[in-house]
Amino acid sequence: MIIETYRATLKHDTGMIRVKVVSLSGERGAIQQITTAEHCPECAIIKLKKIDTKKV
Repeated sequence: MIIETYRATLKHDTGMIRVKVVSLSGERGAIQQITTAEHCPECAIIKLKKIDTKKV
């Protein structure tokens, strides 16, 4: 099992926000988690950067 940690920068009406996400299903899974948790469209994600990868 591979655990990946991502840092995302989101653009909001009132400014910008950074969020860290842990995903088991790669970049696509991280995007899905962010859009679900923040109730935002994919176009709100400005930058998505992989921080860490761990094998368990």
